[in-house]
Amino acid sequence: MTVSTMERKPAAERIDVEAFVDPEQPLSWSRQMVALLRAGHYREGYEILAEKMPFVDSQMRPLAERLAGKQNYWTMTTAWIKRFLDSDRPLRILDVGCGVGCQAIEFAMEGHQTWGMDILPAMIERGNELIESLELDGRANLQVGDIRKLENYFEGSFFDAAVACDIFEHLDDAALLDVLHGLRRVMRPGGTLVVQTSPGLYYYWFDPDRKKLLALLAPLAWLPDRWFTAYVHWLDRWYIRRLRREPVGFYRQEYGHINCMDPVHLRDLMQKAGWHNVRTFATHAHRGFKDEGCLRARWTERLFAHKSAACRNVFGIATVPCK
Repeated sequence: MTVSTMERKPAAERIDVEAFVDPEQPLSWSRQMVALLRAGHYREGYEILAEKMPFVDSQMRPLAERLAGKQNYWTMTTAWIKRFLDSDRPLRILDVGCGVGCQAIEFAMEGHQTWGMDILPAMIERGNELIESLELDGRANLQVGDIRKLENYFEGSFFDAAVACDIFEHLDDAALLDVLHGLRRVMRPGGTLVVQTSPGLYYYWFDPDRKKLLALLAPLAWLPDRWFTAYVHWLDRWYIRRLRREPVGFYRQEYGHINCMDPVHLRDLMQKAGWHNVRTFATHAHRGFKDEGCLRARWTERLFAHKSAACRNVFGIATVPCK
């Protein structure tokens, strides 16, 4: 069986989402959504996002382009993920926080048996419609569920591999540790996990319009990457945080990005959860697409494109310890 036969816990009661409205800005749905996410109410937070923005359709578009043979940011990200998985034999692959199931569908089309889980029913419904139209029924399996409790849905040591694409930036550290511990339980010893999270923690700092930040960053762009990254961390900890009166100018991220990563923090989380052979790094995985950061302007690209702190994508690869 694929789904665990263990008894599931009773479904949590619906919470009062109105209690998370910001009294200072009662019409701001984004503040309400972020407040829900920070409190760990992910389903309710993303239900608001799906209501206010074409959240589901925004995931369908790049997948439709991929099916039409076009390259986009999603296909280029997937190409990076494939580098770290052994595709010489059919695998059982779990797509964690799958949305409409882009990775589950991609790997199912290549002959693997895949599963995907997401907390937003609208995502799973649309993904299952696509799976049926592609005649992948039985090969790609999507279901609604809480990825913090994977052991409630799947048997132990069931999967050969797992991918988590564009999901870690949406969860706090406690939730991520739950996910990472759960993945260890449902994956076989020696199985591979590939994490891709975007954008990086400091990615928006290097946008050419961030003139105040660039005035602090550009003079030390000559430093080696390790020292430059240490300088960025120092700025964040000791200087920038004193400028809280300008949070938009210095810290703006996209809606729902409550925990953007850098390679050090991602590595620490994976190691804390007991993963082995942990490797993390930052890169621009899809040059030419989503270039809101330093790649937007020629001069910022020349200064910062090879700095890990300025990269949009952070990857983590690790294996389940062998018993």
